[in-house]
Amino acid sequence: MRVRLRVPVAGQGMAEPAASHRGHDALVAPGAGEAVDAALSRELELLAHRAWPPLCERRVGGWVLRESAGSSRRGNSVWARGDVPDLSLALDEVRAFYAAAGLPATVQITPVSLPAGIHQALDALGFDDTGPTDVCAADLADLAGRLAGGTVAEASVDVPSGASAAAAAGSGRAGGTRTLMFDDIDGSWLDIAGRVLSTFADQRAGTLKVLTNLTIATKYVLCVMDGVPVAVGRGVIDGDWLGVYSMATIPAARGRGAARAVLAGLVTWATDAGASRAYLQVEQTSTAARHLYAALGFQPVYRYSYRRYCYRRPHHAGSPAASLR
Repeated sequence: MRVRLRVPVAGQGMAEPAASHRGHDALVAPGAGEAVDAALSRELELLAHRAWPPLCERRVGGWVLRESAGSSRRGNSVWARGDVPDLSLALDEVRAFYAAAGLPATVQITPVSLPAGIHQALDALGFDDTGPTDVCAADLADLAGRLAGGTVAEASVDVPSGASAAAAAGSGRAGGTRTLMFDDIDGSWLDIAGRVLSTFADQRAGTLKVLTNLTIATKYVLCVMDGVPVAVGRGVIDGDWLGVYSMATIPAARGRGAARAVLAGLVTWATDAGASRAYLQVEQTSTAARHLYAALGFQPVYRYSYRRYCYRRPHHAGSPAASLR
């Protein structure tokens, strides 16, 4: 039985997501201090944690301190999923943990982060905000239908382990668009990802270590146009969810349907495996991607950001920071 996607709906006990600053962006989700579907938000955070397992983690009360050799903000930040006995002492441990790793102390903040006073505490201690990312979800059947209405690849080809991606790329119809599906990272996939995504360029070593730790079903997709690799994506299946990650298209191929072709390949794979829903994360600055995902029916669930420790502000007695002690 296909499970219908649960999303926050204004007027049904949920606030309309960030109504004052939504504008024409349909994917702006509720952020810290705004009402969300808490159960769905927590579920998606757990899925994302499993889709990017840290190389090292430490528990501090209900928090998970994650470290992954500097690869990705998620892999090197605190997952504030639960309460802590003493907020001030917990933040001291956070700063010490990341200082020992040679990384800036960073806390991922969502509308369901705990404890309730964490936002004010980070403000008082001088944690900056590196910009928001929206988590969005869609029903797979609806997504497949919308993708079928646009330009997609002529075929999706599963490439056996050890087979040549170059040979598979050149075997299609001249002038056509193909998607090649890999169970493991192929060199051509990695080359395209490294041209667009910092996690596969500057942070490649740590990223590859993280991906080798994955224990859930994973598929890597490479889109080839006119025999030339131009776009990539990565999908994971966890329960009935497809997680969409590492979407990247080289600048010269943008606007030609490459991202749609990659998504179509992932959706077909996930549907055949029995999944019924999809989720992804899209940064506020990724304008073209946001337009595409909104057109394909993705709906915002919640917004998160990364708060990074920069300095300790001087404060006087009675200020919010002084009250942390």
